[in-house]
Amino acid sequence: MFKKSALDWWREEEARTGLVTFCRDLDLALGSGIPEGMITELCGPPGSGKTQLCLQLAVNVQIPQQLGGLQGRAVYLDTNYGFSPQRVQEMAKACHNHCANIAQLHKLNPEETLAGFSEATALDNILYSHVTNCTQILEAIAVLQNRLHDGEKIKLIVLDSLSFLIRNTITRSMKRVKRVHEILTLLHKLAHRFGCVVIVTNDVTTRISDVDGGGGDRQDVPQIVSALGGSLTHKVNQRIFLGRDESHFDAQSQAPPSYVASIEKGHFLPSVTVAFRIEPAGIRGVKREG
Repeated sequence: MFKKSALDWWREEEARTGLVTFCRDLDLALGSGIPEGMITELCGPPGSGKTQLCLQLAVNVQIPQQLGGLQGRAVYLDTNYGFSPQRVQEMAKACHNHCANIAQLHKLNPEETLAGFSEATALDNILYSHVTNCTQILEAIAVLQNRLHDGEKIKLIVLDSLSFLIRNTITRSMKRVKRVHEILTLLHKLAHRFGCVVIVTNDVTTRISDVDGGGGDRQDVPQIVSALGGSLTHKVNQRIFLGRDESHFDAQSQAPPSYVASIEKGHFLPSVTVAFRIEPAGIRGVKREG
């Protein structure tokens, strides 16, 4: 007991490398990307970019350590057939080209630096499984635990989407809460012990809240909240709400639409919103004017 001080924990956190998203503003808001050893929840409606970000992270986790990456493999647990190998290849090609440019900028040999990371190996380094119920998720986690114990360098675990599976296979609310806690507890142990980045995606729903409208009047105000309820908040370390930015949408424009990522629960900058784009090359930041 009491074998570590707060200084020890701080040194460990400082030594860890975050998983970059390729949106610079989001990475900076999270510290240095999505941190290892924690569960990060991506929450948002359909079409908000959750799966696209997951696919980008599955590619980025393979970036070599010489270039500041984690140089690991990814595990992708897919509940709704959202995984797209073709999209991964597009992102991997763009990511490889970007890394080659960075290597040259730092006067490194691109061929040597990127020897284990290429468009061809990107898919091979993502371990994929389609899961249809909680039992299969628990089985997958058990297999994953054994592979990590055997020394396999798995640095990213994606569960996309947790809410889709839970809401479509379990009807009783208390059983839903129990299953979510069981799954996330196991994932948290793996994240903490092996330094993995864990990503779970979640849908949103509308909740009617009774608020004071002034003058003693009460008003019913709709709020967008996590689909799996408030109990999930206690089991995730970070929560990022994703959505489309409709304020500058132009149907005649050829530019890709903008998206926003709002950090509702985090360790560094609380309640920060940043913009990003989903381009053919993948997730990218929005260039600031001026």
